[in-house]
Amino acid sequence: MFYITYQHTGAFFFCLMSSVLGKLSKSGQINNMNTINSCLKCMDSNCFIKSCYPDWVKRIMEKKSVAEYRKGEYIFKAGDYVNGLYFIKEGKIKVVSIGLNGKEQIARLATNGHILGHRGFGGKTKEVYPVSAIAFEDSVVCFVDNDTLYEVFFFNVQFVIELMMFYSKELRAIETRMKYMAQMTVREKVASSLLYLKEIFGYNSHEPQVLGIDIGREDISALCGTNVNQVIRNLSQFEKENIIEKAGKKIKITNEAELKKMVILYQ
Repeated sequence: MFYITYQHTGAFFFCLMSSVLGKLSKSGQINNMNTINSCLKCMDSNCFIKSCYPDWVKRIMEKKSVAEYRKGEYIFKAGDYVNGLYFIKEGKIKVVSIGLNGKEQIARLATNGHILGHRGFGGKTKEVYPVSAIAFEDSVVCFVDNDTLYEVFFFNVQFVIELMMFYSKELRAIETRMKYMAQMTVREKVASSLLYLKEIFGYNSHEPQVLGIDIGREDISALCGTNVNQVIRNLSQFEKENIIEKAGKKIKITNEAELKKMVILYQ
């Protein structure tokens, strides 16, 4: 299934491997948090770090830092120097870019086990992030600096393969997005965005069929690349058609099959 809101990726992984990663200091936002720093006790099997050899997992654990971010706080901002990669331990993050008109566009959503900041890699000079990452809710994020990552790349084949596959998937997503985005109606874009939210965050474990994130109309607008009024109209129409139910920022998808039918041409 294709959804329209995928992040624009940087150069392919081989460009990353050919880069010279200079010594860069860790972000000032990152603070040691020993109580939640253990990779060995982490239950997230999707984390890329888990693909490293056991000795290297321990080494990364010694080198990495962990930080807590409150809802609305920046993990990094567009224009900040690239100091390493961020691995989401727990929480929900939105990756955003700002257009020339100052309008926010959500390029990607991320949650437990996902990585952030990979778009900044590539090149032989000090790179900067082209996008910003903001906490959708209170989140815990691990940070691994460039020097440590550079060592990991050379001694952990599976880790390299996992990242290569990740980059490849994002490149395919871009090609699909470029092909279909201009052809979608606003109704299809809103439907696609709701399905993307469900794909990334799933359903609330305590409320069946309710999206696993409370999201405002402005964020849905930024996600599907249309204005807020169009989003409100289409959500109201979906509600009349018994496709969704709304309660504040909570959205319950009562007919997921109908949403999928709207975007079936873009599979």
